[in-house]
Amino acid sequence: MKKIKNIFILPLILILVFSLVACTNEVKLESENEVLKSNQEIEVKFPLTITDFLDRKVTLIKEPKRIVSLAPSTTELLYALGVGDKVVGVTEYDDYPPEVEKVPKVGGYKGANIEAIIAQNPDLILASNQSGKEEIETLENMGIPVLVMEAKNIEGIYKSIKLLAEITEAEEKGEEIINGMKTEINKIKEKVEGLPTIDVFYLVFLDGNWTAGKGTFIDELITIAGGRNIVDLEGWPQYSIEELVKKNPDVIITAPHAGNVEDIIKAEGYKDTDAVKNGNIFVVSDDNIISRASSRLVLGLKEIAEFLHPEVFN
Repeated sequence: MKKIKNIFILPLILILVFSLVACTNEVKLESENEVLKSNQEIEVKFPLTITDFLDRKVTLIKEPKRIVSLAPSTTELLYALGVGDKVVGVTEYDDYPPEVEKVPKVGGYKGANIEAIIAQNPDLILASNQSGKEEIETLENMGIPVLVMEAKNIEGIYKSIKLLAEITEAEEKGEEIINGMKTEINKIKEKVEGLPTIDVFYLVFLDGNWTAGKGTFIDELITIAGGRNIVDLEGWPQYSIEELVKKNPDVIITAPHAGNVEDIIKAEGYKDTDAVKNGNIFVVSDDNIISRASSRLVLGLKEIAEFLHPEVFN
């Protein structure tokens, strides 16, 4: 009887062994296929064709390792994405984050410096409309890909982040930044919902009475924060004192460089507004957090919201 049992047991053992071997080989094959698939995905990402803010299609042959940024806002986003080590050239205007001070300066008041840019041996240049059309064409003719970044509103900033994250392979961080911005903006919208709308005048420079009109980040932030920009002109116009007195803003917001607050209070026309009479002149901590197309814009939004509706933010 024992021999008969062994006759049946032995085939069962062999079947189990062969099954385990087959399963192991199958798992190994699947693992190898996953690795192969992963490698194929990495290989096919570049060449990568990107559509920039001027609707120009630019093809990047390989992942950029040496990037020149010709706009402070773009530089800020690159560092926020954690790829600041790839930045090899910036403009004289770049001052954030602090470590950008050590990066070679390749542009300034007179536009992009072609020779300084070429000296950094870049494989990608991130320009803006202020970089100069001729300079951009010259660089492109040298075989260096140039992308023009020109966000004009918060949605444009989201687009900038996605674009930069894609070309630097930092998509996960990009989504994290965008989601963080949206969360903070929604919190402020919820807090000011249903509150009285505050009439606001933003003073850029007292000398000449320059202001921020429609189509600027400042105008968008004032609206989100529960205010109404009294200036219905586009861009960055000079505003008449007569119109300022007529519109009579509840609040005046300005920046440290715009002029001394005491001078604003005493200035012709300003002293007649409710904003001055009620002591509602506020100074943002840094003009760059409300005028640059970077993720720091939410910091400026918070400050403006606190100025306009201290009852829900303090």
